[in-house]
Amino acid sequence: MGLTETVLLIVVLAVAAMALIVVEICTPMFGLLALLAIGAAGWAVYLCYAINGVAGIVATIVALIGLPAFSIAAVKIIPKTALGSRLGLKRERVRAGEGTPEAASLSQYVGRTTNTESVLRPSGFVRIDGGRIVAQAESGMIGKGRSVKVIRATGTYVVVREVKA
Repeated sequence: MGLTETVLLIVVLAVAAMALIVVEICTPMFGLLALLAIGAAGWAVYLCYAINGVAGIVATIVALIGLPAFSIAAVKIIPKTALGSRLGLKRERVRAGEGTPEAASLSQYVGRTTNTESVLRPSGFVRIDGGRIVAQAESGMIGKGRSVKVIRATGTYVVVREVKA
């Protein structure tokens, strides 16, 4: 193989390594394509050593610095592209507790006064409208049968504060 063909093969291997890294980032291949990219870069470095020692050393330094730098840049840039935005998950801001179906129904109890059905240490149960609901004491421990006020609904439970008579 002549010098021109070797240099062309080195360029093709370098481009292939970068393309494999991009595809690895975009698809869940669990590192298989990254290993192929490292192999392609290693083969390119080997071919540079076949040309001469100085070219091999330069290629080794470029591969050791360039491949990780390219990978980091690709991870930061790809999600901002049109393709990357379609591949990634959409970020939606959700308030705490909105992902649970009970959150909407529990919020109707905020401000209501009821009695504890069990000791709250700090969590236990209260009974509201005939239903047994998980409750958490705002602070400390609240005994069984005590009067409490629901101060907020969080996820699948309510937070209560003892009402002093």
